[in-house]
Amino acid sequence: MSDNETQNSPRKQRLERERKQRRDDIIKTAEKFFINQGYDKTMVDQIALKAGYSKATIYNYFDSKDDLFVAVVSKAFEKMFQIMENTFNTPNVEYELLTLGNAYLAFVEEYPDYAGLFESGRLNLVIGKMITKEEIKQSLTESEKEFRYHQLKIEKLMINVITETMKNSGVQTKIDPFSVVMALSSLGSAINELVMRGKRSQSEDRSGEFLAVLFNIIDKGLKHYDD
Repeated sequence: MSDNETQNSPRKQRLERERKQRRDDIIKTAEKFFINQGYDKTMVDQIALKAGYSKATIYNYFDSKDDLFVAVVSKAFEKMFQIMENTFNTPNVEYELLTLGNAYLAFVEEYPDYAGLFESGRLNLVIGKMITKEEIKQSLTESEKEFRYHQLKIEKLMINVITETMKNSGVQTKIDPFSVVMALSSLGSAINELVMRGKRSQSEDRSGEFLAVLFNIIDKGLKHYDD
């Protein structure tokens, strides 16, 4: 039997399904703790006990608590991309920055707990660690690779939207669309806080209004950009 046949054997496939199921179970359990208790108060021992696995088993799948957090956030990024993609595939929707803002608002409304994870500040730290690992050519973990995959899909979509916006306004030769994406990414925490603040408004949810103002300002600034 060849190596390829061995890898695709029923037993190998079954073991891989079981491995994936255990990993997903751990991620789902960890997600609840990170959302309900926050990163700092969540302990790997708690996750292991609740998931029904030993702590050693947890570390067979994840390098650290940070790595487990990345796996949870990766799922959030996957959902965010799906909503963004579905939003732009909706008939008669404008391919512009404001639509991106509306897509993010839709994500927050459907998955408010995920949005809360972004607000914790831990995300920037783990992303910083990933960037350092990539710079020194250190291999990423399975969780980090998944996160990067979804992050790059979102980044590509944003670049396409920004490129189209710049093309329509005639400023495509004045600035690199990737630079705009990086600038917007740096506003991520502020955008998230704006949305959450709108949701915390005493009288009504004003997230859409706040987000529309911000993205209209950014959109008009981009369309009239002059280096």
